[in-house]
Amino acid sequence: MLAGEVVVFTGALSMPRRKAADLAARVGREVDGGVTKNTTLLIVGDQDVTRFATGQSKSSKHLKAEALIAKGQRIRILRESAFLQLAKAAADYAQE
Repeated sequence: MLAGEVVVFTGALSMPRRKAADLAARVGREVDGGVTKNTTLLIVGDQDVTRFATGQSKSSKHLKAEALIAKGQRIRILRESAFLQLAKAAADYAQE
């Protein structure tokens, strides 16, 4: 589900970034501050993308992840809401 993932967050999240990172860490994921060759999962905030100051529809982290994907790197891009569902499922599974 999320095992072995290196997670990076981008965009406006529904919770403080630190809380999102703590949630990811609690279900055993490594959290990084930027997209690198180690990134396996980019979490994009469920947001109004017109809010980017650059006028772009995607953050620089999102664009970098897409460039790495185009070069063959395996990175999944998920909306925050999908990540929260996966994290909840992982936490529920761990408690069983």
